[in-house]
Amino acid sequence: MFKYLILLVIVFVGCTKPVHSPPDIEANEPVIKPSITFSSDSLHATVITNFSLTDFDFLSSRAHQPIKIEYLTQLAYPGLHDSTIINYSNILKNTIPFNQRSRNLQNIKSQEGAIIAYYSLDTTWVFPNIRNKINTFNSKFPIMPLFDRDGEIPDFNKLIPTLKLLLPVEKLNVPTRASRLPNAPRDYRSGIHRGIDFFSNWGTEVRSVAGGIVIRSDLFYKEIPADFRVDMLKEAAKLKRTPSDIFNELLLGQAIIIDHGFDLFPGYRSITIYAHLSYIEKNISPGSKVEAGQILGRSGNTGTRPSTLGTKEESHLHWELILQDAKGEYYFGQDMDYESLLSALNQIFNN
Repeated sequence: MFKYLILLVIVFVGCTKPVHSPPDIEANEPVIKPSITFSSDSLHATVITNFSLTDFDFLSSRAHQPIKIEYLTQLAYPGLHDSTIINYSNILKNTIPFNQRSRNLQNIKSQEGAIIAYYSLDTTWVFPNIRNKINTFNSKFPIMPLFDRDGEIPDFNKLIPTLKLLLPVEKLNVPTRASRLPNAPRDYRSGIHRGIDFFSNWGTEVRSVAGGIVIRSDLFYKEIPADFRVDMLKEAAKLKRTPSDIFNELLLGQAIIIDHGFDLFPGYRSITIYAHLSYIEKNISPGSKVEAGQILGRSGNTGTRPSTLGTKEESHLHWELILQDAKGEYYFGQDMDYESLLSALNQIFNN
């Protein structure tokens, strides 16, 4: 279609009678070298070719190529950290279609024997869509909206435990990938990641980060059927969030929850969650006391899709720190930007 439009321009130019015809017009015709140039922000492209449309199809195809979603996200959110952009890229690629990321033909003109075609990306269309998609995963509400009483998310940079926490997996520091940290989107369940994923080999020892009392210990856990997990997630997706029952009972897998009381973070009751375990020590039962550094169990992948399919793939420890006050519940790091989040997490652990 674009080629036909350009041909119309050529016909129009060709049918226009020149005022003066030089005696040797072919010898004086300019030599047009087909080319394509892009603007500094890559949102615009200019294709230049001759009246024969040499290489036009190839150059037009290059002008139409979709711009990388990571780059467009950076333009839509100038302050977003690179690691966070990568974190959202897979979700955006699946929801922002190619035609929203492609430059389209805007104008054609003839100039000094050349055909010039201009292409531009409609940012008024794609940028709001990118922002809206990201914003749906950036909830500013407490993690349990059912029990929300106008709770105010704490300033986590100012929350330092009375005793620094041990890392739950020895020799594994807080990861730097945004996808493994709190606030990472989890599109498969229309939710937000609330904890830290410590990727460790299957069967790696998991320890308590601080002293406390066990309030959940799935000693007799049995994995759920794969089809049941898929059906429940599909049904819950209608709510556009992760219901608490689906999250707690299906997705945590074999888990332990420890109550650390009100002394660890003054002003808040704190609990820690250890999920996707493959094994729990027999003495870790509800009501039992644990010390900082005590071995609780071993890492695994229970509650994940690979586990329901009978494999040991994607083994890791999912660990959460939840703070509670009279008005709500909050996961540590909730609603923080990437760099502030890393800083806050690192200051609570005894690395």
